Amino acid sequence: MGKALTALGILVLLGVLAQPASAQGGASDPAARLAAADANRDGAVTRAEARAARGAVFAGIDTDNDGFVSAAERRAVREAAMALRHVRDVDGDGRVSRTEFLGAPMRGFNRFDVNDNDVLEAAELDVARALVARRRPGASAP
Repeated sequence: MGKALTALGILVLLGVLAQPASAQGGASDPAARLAAADANRDGAVTRAEARAARGAVFAGIDTDNDGFVSAAERRAVREAAMALRHVRDVDGDGRVSRTEFLGAPMRGFNRFDVNDNDVLEAAELDVARALVARRRPGASAP
């Protein structure tokens, strides 16, 4: 299946195709996602266009092209969404550049780098792993 979703699948899934992530309509704005589905750019979204956009989302998630979304593919979606949740289109051009992506806060890293030395040492990684293990469904506390 591959380690992650295709870039197109991630972008379509998060509803940011051709949409700036701004206060006036970004990935979390249903109206912006619908507007992005306007394939012929006539200012209206037909049911067929909406269904095609939905199909593109499915195709982006179904990375092994077997016609089903597996647990691993769903997990990849969650991981991709987590990786992009703090990324912003800083210059408002409707795209996220490599510089914008890499400049996003590294909150997870910062949270576990308790001595603030820009290195996650073995003990810090152990704490991070334990937290992740506790958050998994069905996991019991160590």
